[in-house]
Amino acid sequence: MKLPVHNQPFIKADPFVLEKTEVISAVKDYLKREGYETEILEDIYGVNLAAENEYHTLLIAAQGNTSELQLLSHKYPATQNETNFDKLIVDLLKHHEKNPAKTLVLASPDTPLFRDKAENIKQALDDLGIVRFWVKENGSIEWE
Repeated sequence: MKLPVHNQPFIKADPFVLEKTEVISAVKDYLKREGYETEILEDIYGVNLAAENEYHTLLIAAQGNTSELQLLSHKYPATQNETNFDKLIVDLLKHHEKNPAKTLVLASPDTPLFRDKAENIKQALDDLGIVRFWVKENGSIEWE
């Protein structure tokens, strides 16, 4: 079981931890309920999941957040989640050039760290049409 970071003076704790596979599973379940057919892409060029219905094709890049044990095992633990978030944005931008007709989706745990990072570049994400799926601790999805 992974636990949020606690009692680390330089690390702001996330309220909960979801591994990348849990985020992908929650997004896949949500999209199936919404009438999409989904396909796991085994992390092809940063995209983990494709979803399609008669109107849209979605390319989804997912990430989890980091547990206390994972953070303590890295040399620069405080930047681990931030670096992953930044990389996902770059990966999605690469897909935007290759697939301008497809909707790009960034799926992340609904934590203050990821919300703040997305808010800092909200206008750019909106201009590029990158949808954000926020996965809550119970697996439900909020999107913007």
